[in-house]
Amino acid sequence: MTTPNRWAIRDSGEASFFSLVDNHAIVTLPSLKTTGVETTGTTVYARGGRGNAKLVGFSSDRESKLKLQDAIFDNHAVAMLTGNDIVTGVHKVDVHEIITTTSDKASVINTPVGAIISVYVVNADGTNGTEYTLGTPATNPTEFSIVSKELTFPAATADGTKFRVYYFANTDATAKTVKVTSDMFGGSFRVVIDVLVVDEYTKAAYQGQLIIPNGKFEDNFNLAFAATGDPSMLDLNLECLKSPTSTTMWELVIYDDALLA
Repeated sequence: MTTPNRWAIRDSGEASFFSLVDNHAIVTLPSLKTTGVETTGTTVYARGGRGNAKLVGFSSDRESKLKLQDAIFDNHAVAMLTGNDIVTGVHKVDVHEIITTTSDKASVINTPVGAIISVYVVNADGTNGTEYTLGTPATNPTEFSIVSKELTFPAATADGTKFRVYYFANTDATAKTVKVTSDMFGGSFRVVIDVLVVDEYTKAAYQGQLIIPNGKFEDNFNLAFAATGDPSMLDLNLECLKSPTSTTMWELVIYDDALLA
C-alpha cells in the first residue's frame, strides 16, 4: 500500500531509549499516557520606514522538547532521569510499629539495627504519649530494656498497654534504591517512539516512528504523591539537541511494516 498523504494519530506510542555511545538498547516504555513534541524558534525583524513596519524576518534559536508521561515507574527510566543507577541490595530503613504488652513484655516484628530510636505510650486517641527510655525498668517507671526483639517494661505496666516503637531494620537483598545526588544529572540518548498512523482516505493503519537522534533529559522533575485523584505519573522531559553530524532534531517516518525490506 502507498503510505498516506493525509493521516491521523491517536496513540501515545511506545518509547525506546538507546545509548549514544554504542547504540545499545536500554529500555522500552510500553505504558505511556501522553507523548508530545514542542518545537519553537525565534524571529527577529528588521523594521523601518513610515510606521516602522516589519520588513525582513530573521529566524533562529530552533528548539524542540520531547515530553513523555508514563503511567508506570520503570527503574531504567528513573535511572536515566536522575543520572544514578538503581541500586539493588540491603538497605537500612526506618520502621515504626505498635506493640501490646503481656506480662510486662512485648516484641517488635523485625530485628532492630542498632539502638531503638524512640518508644512512646500510645494515647487513647492514637497520639504519642509518655516517652520511655532505655534503662532498667525495675528501677524507673518510664524505662524499658530490650533483648533481641523483645522489650521489657516496668512490672507495674498493665497488660494490653500499647507502645509505639521507632527503630531501624534492614531490608532483604532485593530492595531497590532510587536516589538523586548533587553531582549526577540525566544523560543524553537516542529516542524512538512507535505510534499507529491511520490513512484518512483508505482508513488503513500504518506504523509511524518519531525519532529523536539526541535527547537530553531536563534536570528539573517532580515526583508527586497524593491520596486522591489519578496515580502518580512519571514525567520524562527531554531537550532535542542538534546532532554533530546532522541538522535533524527530530523526524517522523510513516511506513508500511508489511513492506519492510
